[in-house]
This record gives sequence, structure tokens and C-alpha cells, in this order.
Amino acid sequence: MKIVFVLVLSLFIPSLVSAQALVINEIAWMGTPVEGVDAKQYWRYEWIELYNAGEQTVSMQGWRIELYSGEQLDFTILLYGNVPAEDYFLVGASDKIPGVNINYVTLAGKFKNPGQRVVLKDAEGAVVEEVDAGSGWYGGDNDLKLTMERRFPDRPATDEENWGSSQNTGGTPKAQNSLFGKEKFVALNQNSLAVMDATKKEPVWASFFQAVGNPVFIRAFLVALLFAVVILALRQYLMRSLSRGEGSFDVRQD
Repeated sequence: MKIVFVLVLSLFIPSLVSAQALVINEIAWMGTPVEGVDAKQYWRYEWIELYNAGEQTVSMQGWRIELYSGEQLDFTILLYGNVPAEDYFLVGASDKIPGVNINYVTLAGKFKNPGQRVVLKDAEGAVVEEVDAGSGWYGGDNDLKLTMERRFPDRPATDEENWGSSQNTGGTPKAQNSLFGKEKFVALNQNSLAVMDATKKEPVWASFFQAVGNPVFIRAFLVALLFAVVILALRQYLMRSLSRGEGSFDVRQD
């Protein structure tokens, strides 16, 4: 019965099904390099990208993106237009940004470098998705102009591990993310490995075998063994000598 109900909904109200496939995919909160623009002005060219991971076109009429600092609403981006299946939708602060769908001039400088909460809402005002980066963005670099990219569209946007810094300067607007399908991992340099090895606890027997294998220990052991053999041989020799001497003395006394 539930399956029939879902099928009916998908036939008569397709927007309810397809809307859930729309995700926040990439954020250029630091701005992006633009041809013919001085590097000091790149911060003005901020943008945000949505992605339709579903199989149906999504209408953006009445949708909006809200930017928050804590509970305070900083800025609202009104959306319109359609997002085809498996396609991108780019909202930028200038039409100089390649592939921009909506030229939202007042967006310039609205993304705060320390971080923000980004909320995507549908035409009914329901929260479709949000990125709670109020304590700091989950990726991106202001100096290198690397955007914050999503790894997996089907994993939660609230999962910090699902985000990272783009591998391309300026990000990947209107194209597949450079981190798409890539798991997050921790890279350890040689210094980190050295610290890890230094703090790693080893079992007692490991230290014992390490000491036994030391060449100095082996030489000292052999010298001590030779000395012990000599002492034992000398003791045996003296005992035999004394035994023979006592026997001779007894004979003479008789």
C-alpha cells in the first residue's frame, strides 16, 4: 500500500519527490579568480552552487537560500528557474563568473570568512538542506581561493567529513567537484609519524629482544661466558689436584 502511495505522489506531485534530490554542492565563500579583475577584488566574486542529483527537473520558483550567523539572518538569496536532472545551478555575485545562472550582485561579500550556517528552503518555506558551518567552514582556502566542495551528494550536508577544499583554484563551477566520490583521509607527514612512533607504547618483551640483539650486549655476554668457563675449569683442576695430594699423604702415613 505504501509503495502505491509513493507512486501516486511521484505521478501527480513530482516536485515533492525531485525536490529532495536538490543539494548544496559547492560554496565559494572566499570569492573566486575572475579574468581581468585585480586579485585584491576576488572576494567580491562569491558564489554558491546547487546540484540536482535526481531524475526529474526541479523548479526553483519561490525557493531561497538563507545565510545565518548563529540565529541571526544575515542575507537571503531568492531563487528562480529550473534545475535539470543531474545538472548544476550557480548563483553568483557577478555575470563575470563563468556559467552563472543568477546574477545576484548584492551577494558580494555576504559570505563571512569565519563561517556561516547556509540553509536551502523550498517554496513552502520548508528546510530542504542546511550546512551548519557557523563555527568555521568545512573546507576552502581564502589565500589560495579554493572553494568548499561536497564529496557525496547522497550523504548529509551536516556531516563535516562530507566536505573539503577543492583541488582546483577557483573550484569547479558548473562541473563535477574535484572531490566527488573521494573519502576524506588524514595525511601524516614524517614529523607526525616520528611523534607517533615516539609515543607508541611497546611491550616489555620487545625491549628485551632489542637489548639481546645489541652487538655490545653479545660481546659482553661472550666474554662473561668465557670467563665463567675458565673459572669452572680452574675449579675442577684444583679439586682434582687436592684429591690426588690428600691420597698420597694418607699412603705415606700408613
